[in-house]
Amino acid sequence: MVYEIQDLNKDEKLEKRIVTTCKFNNVKYTIQQGRILKIVNTNISLIEPHKFSITIKGKDIIVIYFNKENMFLYNRSIPLTVKQLDTLIKDIKSNI
Repeated sequence: MVYEIQDLNKDEKLEKRIVTTCKFNNVKYTIQQGRILKIVNTNISLIEPHKFSITIKGKDIIVIYFNKENMFLYNRSIPLTVKQLDTLIKDIKSNI
C-alpha cells in the first residue's frame, strides 16, 4: 500500500491566540502539525487534525483543530472556543 502525506494548512491567527493564552496562563504546550494521508490509486484519505497538548501541573488536555471554526477538546464531541479554553485552564489551575 502506497500513500502520500501532505501537511494540513495552519490557521496562524488561531495558533497565535492559543499560544498567547498558554503563555499568559504560564502553562506548557506542544504543537503537532496536522496531516492528510492519501492512499494512492484509491479515493481513501485520512485527515489528522492539528493538536495542542497543554500540560497544567502534570495534567494534560488535548485541543484539536482543523480550522478556525472547528476547534475541539479531546475529540469532535466537545466544541471549544479560545475564551472557553482560557477559562478551562484557569479553572484547572485553581483546583489543582
